[in-house]
Amino acid sequence: MPSAYHHGDLRRALLDAASGVLTADGVAALTLRGLASRVGVSRTAPYRHFADKSALLEAVAAEGFERLQTVVREAREAGADTPEAFVKLAQAYVGFALSHPAHYRLMYGREAISRRQRPALQVAADALYDELVGALTAAQEAGVMRQGDAEPLASIAWAQVHGLAMLMVEGQMEPPDDAMALTALAARALLEGLAP
Repeated sequence: MPSAYHHGDLRRALLDAASGVLTADGVAALTLRGLASRVGVSRTAPYRHFADKSALLEAVAAEGFERLQTVVREAREAGADTPEAFVKLAQAYVGFALSHPAHYRLMYGREAISRRQRPALQVAADALYDELVGALTAAQEAGVMRQGDAEPLASIAWAQVHGLAMLMVEGQMEPPDDAMALTALAARALLEGLAP
């Protein structure tokens, strides 16, 4: 058994292993016992960090939200509070979903972990949504989007971007050769519809 696990690394190792299993084989293949074997610890060791499989999945989903938030924030910042900021945000969002479909399904799909009873997961999801609200508020301040409460506009924008991502991730829409061009087209159409 590696001694590093006695210094707080086991939780990280379990999360990394869980992400690998999730990506390769899906949620059904994840077990705490299997992860213990995979990282080389006793079968009971994972329970020091996760009460059960649901707690592990909650942590993996929260990390997914945090990663997506980082990707979205970086894309938004690259757009420098212009109309392109929302286009870049949308492309980053869809790109993440297509690059990490197993995580995205865990966050939002049929395998999603309910956020109602899990405050940490809700905080991570809300922080991601706040990035979208921030992008739309910046577009309003730049005069390229109609004024008013940004929350309902963010709901509309999120429905569009998330819907496009989920359709492709779930195989309901074959991702086109250039999914980013389609995403940009959809984002620009939304911006035109919300122009002042």
